[in-house]
This record gives sequence, structure tokens and C-alpha cells, in this order.
Amino acid sequence: MESLKDRKKRIDSINEVSESFCLAKWLQVTIDLVHGTNHSCHHPRRHLIPLEELEQNPSALHNTKFKKEKRKEMLEGRRPSECEYCWQIEDSSGPEKSDRLIKSLDHWAYPHKDRIANSHYEDDVAPTYVEVMFDKGCNLACGYCIADVSSRIEQEIKKFGPYEELIDHRLPRNEKISDDETTNPYVIAFWKWLPTIIEGLHTLRITGGEPLLSVNTFKVLDYLLENESKDLTLAINTNLSVKDVVIDRFIKKLKPVLQKGNIKKFELFTSVDAYKEQAEYIREGLDYDKMLSNIRKFKEELGVDVIINCTFGVYSIPKFKLFLQDILELKKDYGRVILDISYLNHPRYLRANMVTEDLHSYIKESLEFMGGRVSEFGGNEFSEYELEKFKRVYHWIVSKERMDQKNQNRADLYTFVTQFDKRYNKDFLTAFPEYKDFMLNCKKSYYFVKKLTIGEDYV
Repeated sequence: MESLKDRKKRIDSINEVSESFCLAKWLQVTIDLVHGTNHSCHHPRRHLIPLEELEQNPSALHNTKFKKEKRKEMLEGRRPSECEYCWQIEDSSGPEKSDRLIKSLDHWAYPHKDRIANSHYEDDVAPTYVEVMFDKGCNLACGYCIADVSSRIEQEIKKFGPYEELIDHRLPRNEKISDDETTNPYVIAFWKWLPTIIEGLHTLRITGGEPLLSVNTFKVLDYLLENESKDLTLAINTNLSVKDVVIDRFIKKLKPVLQKGNIKKFELFTSVDAYKEQAEYIREGLDYDKMLSNIRKFKEELGVDVIINCTFGVYSIPKFKLFLQDILELKKDYGRVILDISYLNHPRYLRANMVTEDLHSYIKESLEFMGGRVSEFGGNEFSEYELEKFKRVYHWIVSKERMDQKNQNRADLYTFVTQFDKRYNKDFLTAFPEYKDFMLNCKKSYYFVKKLTIGEDYV
């Protein structure tokens, strides 16, 4: 394990290049091929990949002129304004390291520091970490998602229009390039570019939409069956709620890639944030039991690592302990099932920190349940890392927030769920009976904050 002294030495070596130098700007990229945009690191807004650049150079999927200018600023010690998230952390008095340093120290980044530091800002650089969205076709319409990454939400907005009294909620932010991923010029460019970067690629992660509904996800498996990439980690984000025939086809395609040793490893990422009917409420279209059974199927047939991303929001709270029990059962049966908990930040009205204090006891009970079932490195129990991430979420939730902001968020929550219920024929309080009193509180906030006359009683 790395000592604090060695870690500080590596941080110093990054800052010696410049105090705004971040290897993610060169080596990491998330590419949205549906809308022709990219960003390196998830904090800056995605920017357009100009088609005229792409026609001359498929590498412009990552190495846009815009991004090269930001690299120039970093090499000269200037702070790109799009990286404000990190500058705020670095200018604060706290001990936390910014993502600029965390990412630059990662195993896909730091070994390349000297090469990147000595490069010219106009050089085309092959990334080591690529996340790609081929298509936004999706079978779910999750409550905190947007039309740009879910075709079901896109269909919802076309049918019902924008949500009233909620600015820009779930609306498209970028224009689609093509409805057909087989003729999309950005997808075509990706397949020209991939063979030129695959040898040095550390991680290729496919996201969506729902990647198992994309023809190009299966094309990646066909490619890797014919082309070795011994150091590559292939990862996929999937909701695991698609038809059995799709899951079985994916496993059948992936199995020979792993058996031949053509890649280093495969990681399965899925996302679920609550227990059973409460998870299914906020993730419209999710089949909770099928999701769990498909995790078991992947573990039994392939033995791969499974990472469950949990975005802890207002809907996570009441039955989270039961959710943790399900995860613990998976860990005991298979090992290497990792729960990665973070708090939901956007939209603000789904944040967990706006609930009334009487609901904090549910979170404390869940935290105590996890804390009583921890081993240092996890294995068949929760790890110290998993517990620490949940503790951070808990402390954030119970910390004080301005009352006017809580009232605004509660008013917006009431606004959202009343419309969401009508659109999807749901009933919030049937799924969340624990929130009866809280929703009365939200209804009052709706009246006082928005100054509107309330029609039918919601509770």
C-alpha cells in the first residue's frame, strides 16, 4: 500500500508540471456519439465535436481543437474556466484533494505523466480511458435522468410536453445527429479510430441509454474476439432489466472473449438506488428481482466483478436496510460484488438532505446495519471503503442546509411527483407510505414557495 509520503511525492510531481495540470484532459474521454459531444472528466460541460474536424481526423472524437486549447492553458499554469469544480476544492481550506489530483494519480493516468508533460498541446493523444455512448435507446425512464440519454424520456416529453413549474427538467440539451446508429458519422468515425488506440487502452467502458440494446455493443465483442487487447478492461453499464434473450446473447458473446484471454478483465456495472417497489418507482421500467437474478447469472456463468452504483436520493431512505440485506446476500454467495454509494446532487429536489429530521432514523439504522457487517477488504461482507462512502452520504444528509433552499426543493419534489404519477400511472405514497407526513410538508412548501392555488389534495 502506498505511503502518505510517496503519495505526496507523486502529487508534487504533478504540480511541478503546473498547478493546473490534469492528466484527464489528455487521457480520459467520455464520448456521446448520439449528439457528437465529448468531455474529459465529468465535471466540465460536454462540448461539440465539429464534423469538419472529424472528417479530417477521426482522433477529433477526443482531440478537438477546443480541448487542445484547454491543454495549452494547463501546461502554461492557467486554469481553464470549465474546470471550476476542482478550482473551488483547491481554493478551499479543507484537506480534500481535488479530482484533478485524484484522476491524475490513477493507474490509467500517472504512468504516462512524463510523456504527456513533454508533449505539445496540439499533439493528438491516444486516451487510456474511454467511455462511449453509441445509442440512447433505453427501456427505463428514471426519475433523475434526461432525454439526452434515454429514448423513453424523450418519448415521454414528446407525448406530455415539459414538466410545468420545473425549469428544463428532463428536457433534451443537445440535438441528435441521427436516429440510426449505423449511419451516424460519429459512430463511423469511432470504428475508424478504435484500432489506432486499442493497443494502449486501459479501460473501454460502454454506457447509454441501455448498451445491451445497441448493435455496436455486440460489435465491440465481435471485434475483441478477433483482436487481442491483453491489457484492456472492458466495462459495461447496464440496468439488467432487458429481456432474457438479450442477456443470454451478451453472455454467449462475451464468454469466448474471456476464455481466449483476449482482454485482461470484464467489469459489470449496474445502477439501483433503493429497495424493490421504491427502486421501481423512481426507475420506471426497472424489474428489481430480475436485476438481482441477472447479477447472479453473470456471477455464476462468468465470475466477473459486479459494481452496483447507488445514487442515494430522497427515494433511497425508507427501505435502504432491506436493499443492503440483498447486497449482503450476493456478497456471501459470490464475493466481489461492490456497492459504490454516492449522493444525488441533481436535480436538487430529489436530494436526500431535504427530508425532515424524523426520517434520519431510517438512514442511521441502515448505516448501523452496514457498520456491523464490515471486514477490512470486503469479500463476503461490506468493505471499509463501502462503509466510508455511506458515512459521507449520511453526514451530508444530516448537516444543516438553508431552510429556504429546503423549502424550494420540497416544493419542487411535490411538483415533480404529482406530474410523474399522472404520466406513468403511479402513486408516490403507495410506493412510499413512510412519506405521508413528509409529503404534507412538501405540499405546504409548494403553496408558500410557488404561490399557487392547489387543486385536488394529494394526500
